[in-house]
Amino acid sequence: MKKILIAGPVGSGKTSFAKQLSTEKKITYYELDNLIWNRQPTGDKPYSELESTKQLQTILAKESWIIEGTATKEWIKPAIDDADIVLLLLPPYFTRVYRIFSRFIKQITNKEVAHYKPTLNLLRMMFVWNHHFETKNIFELKKLADLSDKKLTILRDSDAYSCYKREILKTNEL
Repeated sequence: MKKILIAGPVGSGKTSFAKQLSTEKKITYYELDNLIWNRQPTGDKPYSELESTKQLQTILAKESWIIEGTATKEWIKPAIDDADIVLLLLPPYFTRVYRIFSRFIKQITNKEVAHYKPTLNLLRMMFVWNHHFETKNIFELKKLADLSDKKLTILRDSDAYSCYKREILKTNEL
């Protein structure tokens, strides 16, 4: 497996998991947020869906990749189709809430770098997005994955992530 899509809500550990796999397997990882948002010093501006799709196609043309993000919009379906495996990280709701708040504190105290400006409004939105994943986005992702005939592997906690990663690394499938 050389093409991996890691999906999940805010605070699920997608970026951390993608970075670990990227380092261990020497496969470049990409954040979907960076395909959606044009990062500017004056603030993020959204790319058009056409531009996001073009950037995604450039990544998909590569021999190997790890893509991480929420992955519930139709324009991401080609990545789901092309992925060798789709992982959904879904730790408990309150674990994610804690991580969102903890990340915010680290970012405003300059202990963690962010691609975006951490604001109270963005913090509020992260809680909203986290809640929406459970009530809406998870069903959209499952629908997209089902349409592509992909098995969606759901990992619900850090122990599951670690066990799954160890198994993949042992078999050299990545």
